[in-house]
Amino acid sequence: MAKYLYEVCFERGRSNPEHAKFLRNVMRLNAKVSDYGGINNVCVIAHHMSKDIVFDLCAEGLKKSKGDLSVIEITKKTLTSQNSSHRLFLALIENYFLPHDDYPNIK
Repeated sequence: MAKYLYEVCFERGRSNPEHAKFLRNVMRLNAKVSDYGGINNVCVIAHHMSKDIVFDLCAEGLKKSKGDLSVIEITKKTLTSQNSSHRLFLALIENYFLPHDDYPNIK
């Protein structure tokens, strides 16, 4: 089954009062980061469901901070764009995600 990659951002990171709920939700989805600092406010998730469902899974239990959460699909176009923040995840995607699964939007 094909999967898609998503960048999940949570505004204010650890200073957000609902960070613990956000962290629990993304850890259940096997979120990865591109450095060794742990999940603060940005992570990458591979999932076979749509962006809206991934948003709902990451926002589960969030009451006040649901508007602070954003989910953006990572595609080949966003990885190669000079203006995209997804270029920060290029090494993570090439070394971790691509050898394991099939991602139709990144070929």
